[in-house]
Amino acid sequence: MINLRNDEPKGKTGKRFLSGVIWEVYLYILTSNEPLGVRDVWRGLNLSSPSLAQYHINNLLRMGLITQTEDGRYMVEEKAKIDVLRSFILLRGRLISRMTIYGAFILGLFMVYVIFWPFKWSFQDVIVSIISIFSVSVFLLEAYRHHKGLKTDVQKV
Repeated sequence: MINLRNDEPKGKTGKRFLSGVIWEVYLYILTSNEPLGVRDVWRGLNLSSPSLAQYHINNLLRMGLITQTEDGRYMVEEKAKIDVLRSFILLRGRLISRMTIYGAFILGLFMVYVIFWPFKWSFQDVIVSIISIFSVSVFLLEAYRHHKGLKTDVQKV
């Protein structure tokens, strides 16, 4: 299985894509709290051999997505931009979709409204409730789709 694909004919610089194991290696290194060695990646992802982990790490190095530290470990290059990751925030080693944060914000506003506003089932209260619940549902559904797509889709570099 080829993990790196080029849509352009040979000799031209084209769009590169990450998929499969190389994408999992990149995400594993990205979400690590510290630089990782080849054997850390091998064990963490249950790859068949350390040489397979080294192969994928070498490909990520060639693409400029990760860098090697002085002690031979690997970490994500801060300057590298991957479009799909722009909709995520890295928080304590976890990728959190921005949609989750938006949904939590709307839910918080709705809770403040319910707690501090005398809720009397008026037209205004019903409309605010419907809009809030719909908005939170849509944001959380999109966050779920982002996380699901992060693992299964081919990612453009």
